[in-house]
This record gives sequence, C-alpha cells and structure tokens, in this order.
Amino acid sequence: MAKIEIIRGDITRLNVDAIVNAANRSLLGGGGVDGAIHRAAGQELLEACELLNGCDTGDAKMTPGFKLTAKHVIHTVGPVWNGGKNREKEMLASCYRQSLQIASNNSIRTIAFPNISTGVYGFPKQEAAFIAYETVQLFLTDHSEIEKVIFCCFDEENLSTYNNMVCNKAIIISVQSATEIEIVADLATTIWNEYYVPIIGKEQVNYMIKNFQSAEAIGRQIKTEKQEYYLIYHLAEPSGYICIKPTGDDLFLSKFYIIKEKRGAGLGKTGLNFIISRAKELGANAITLTVNKNNINSLKAYDKLGFKNTGSVVADIGAGFVMDDYTMRLDIKSNSPSRV
Repeated sequence: MAKIEIIRGDITRLNVDAIVNAANRSLLGGGGVDGAIHRAAGQELLEACELLNGCDTGDAKMTPGFKLTAKHVIHTVGPVWNGGKNREKEMLASCYRQSLQIASNNSIRTIAFPNISTGVYGFPKQEAAFIAYETVQLFLTDHSEIEKVIFCCFDEENLSTYNNMVCNKAIIISVQSATEIEIVADLATTIWNEYYVPIIGKEQVNYMIKNFQSAEAIGRQIKTEKQEYYLIYHLAEPSGYICIKPTGDDLFLSKFYIIKEKRGAGLGKTGLNFIISRAKELGANAITLTVNKNNINSLKAYDKLGFKNTGSVVADIGAGFVMDDYTMRLDIKSNSPSRV
C-alpha cells in the first residue's frame, strides 16, 4: 500500500505530482489554501479554471500546476458544515475519493491533500480527519499505482488530530446517518447486556434497549428530542458512545459507555474531555448525570473524575420498571479538559 505521511507545512511548496486545492464551486479562487494556491501558481491557473465551468460539491477537476512545484492541481469542492444533516460526511468522503480517482486516471504517483472543509466551511476537525484518513486508506487498498499520499496540515490542531488518530488514539464523531445509528444500537445491546443485567436484571435491560436504545429510539431522540449522540472509535473500531442534551444552564450526560474490551485504554478521560469541551461550546455551567445506586464501579469512576453526588431520584420508566439513581454534577467553569 502507498505510504501515508502527515506533515504541517505550506502545500504550495511540496514536491509532489499533484496537490489538491480546497476550492469553492466557481473554481475562481478564494481565501485560505485556495487563495494561496492561486497566488503561487499565477494568473495562468485562474485562466485554466475559467474553462472548467465550476465544480459541484464532492466532485473534483484537474488543471496544470503552472508555477507550482507540483505538476498538477486537483480542485475539489468540500461541503459547508450544517450539523451533519445535509450529507456533509458523504460529500467530504467524495472529495477525497474523486481526487484520488483523477490522480489514478492520470498516472499521478504522489499527491498532497489539505484539510478540506475544516476552515471557514466549519467541518469538525476530528470528524474530517477520520473521514479523510479512512477514505484514503480504503481507496489505496485497490490502487497500488499511487505511491504516496500526504496530509498537509495548516495548523497545529489539525496536525495533532491526524497524529492522534494514526497513533491509535480515540476519534469521536457525531452520529447522523442511519448506519451510524445502527452502530450505536449494536454497541448499546452489547454493553447493556454485559454490564447491566447483574444490576437491574435481564427483563429490564431488554425493555430499556427496546424503548430507549434501539435504532428507532435513538433516531427519534436525535431528530425530535435534541439529543446529541457521538461514536467513540479506537483502533478504527467502534468502541463506545456518548449522548448529551442541553437542559437549562447545564448539559445532561445521558449516556457514556465504553465496551468491555476497550476499558483501560484511556477512552473515559478522552470522552470526558470531549464532553467538557462540548459543554463549554454550548455555554453550560455544569455537566449533570444520573447513575444507578447499585452501579458501584460507575459511581467510583465519576467520583474520581470530579463529579459530586447531589442527591437521588426515582424515575418511573413504564411497564412497572423504575430507575433508582444518584444524581451527580461536575461544575465546569473552573474545570478544563486538561485536568482529567
């Protein structure tokens, strides 16, 4: 398989067969990496782009590199992030796939990508990196003609995100598609059966999975109840999930689970750092949650992470079942992800 490199640098200076331009639909230049490539390539690049009649989101077109060191520029149009509801992930994957297909078709052996859509287009950097790396890896398995792919990061945040992923650390992505919802539901079935049967019994576990953690229930929670679900990947494997919901001035942590095989890999701290970061983005004062009173391991874990026991609550969840929980709270105004 082709070698994949991750660097921080100026993509316009790279000595490769082709660099990829994160262009807009007009292909007539813009800000960021698009403007930098046009400036470095010179007026001839703009003139060549004028003949291409624009480009659709997720597609790609090629021109010569002109004054660039690279012989070619492959222009691709990334999606503007709109919460993941308008096929943004699919379109971003298509950008990488179409660019690589053009490279393959034109005997291009080395190619460099910028961090497509993660600037003013607002695509979350972790998710963009995951999609980029996964799409490129998959393409390269069937295209040995491509010898090297470089991810050229503009800033330290993107560089760290890619390096963390390659070093097998966790990647957390928002759940939007039906496939992602099914993955969460499968994780829920596994985790609840292995962990909660001894605590609340098999009958209640089955009831709760069917009514609250089935694919249908999760889809409804995302669509109509304003709950946010996130998948945790480790070693490119679905390893856990998170569900959060803003409630007044706080953020309610509804679900935070790691599969048994991945516990002890640091995913708990990684997940909590993410949750704290998201809470701050939403302007929350604290993170709240509930834990079953008999769930001793989770109570100890949350206590270790800084959560305080604030009382108890009994909730009737139907069919004669109740949830008898402690309530816990982590104030985040004086906390930061680095503490955990």
